[in-house]
Amino acid sequence: MINFNKPLKILLAVLLGIGVVLFAMMFLGGNEPKALPDAPDVPKFTTAFINWGIILAIGAALLTLLFEVLKIVMQPKKAFRTVISLGVMVLLGLVALALADSTPLRIIGYEGSDNVPSMLILSDVFIFTAYFVFCISIVAVLYTEISRGLRKN
Repeated sequence: MINFNKPLKILLAVLLGIGVVLFAMMFLGGNEPKALPDAPDVPKFTTAFINWGIILAIGAALLTLLFEVLKIVMQPKKAFRTVISLGVMVLLGLVALALADSTPLRIIGYEGSDNVPSMLILSDVFIFTAYFVFCISIVAVLYTEISRGLRKN
């Protein structure tokens, strides 16, 4: 069996280091010039920090999908759980899509092209999905702790 502990620790340290450097650049690198006198300060490296977050999220999603496919191929009898979890994720996405609003926002001083129904729906779906996953995580933690406490008694 191949031991992946050392390479994984190195990879995680590199990823953490990149994140810390980008975080420091964003907060210590100064601000963008203001478009309007009353506009809030925007750090210079915000886009790089957000892009790093996107890269990490896409990488995590791709690795999750890869390992789920490998699990289905290697253990086809246990594929039912994967199909159920995939169905729950699709259901959460459809509920989030049903809750999404496409009404353009009135943002003073914004002249960009992202205030359109398609982008607004996409951002709402992501936000609602994050809310759902957060709530499910809280319920799962509470359930786990309460059930462990009841088992000990």
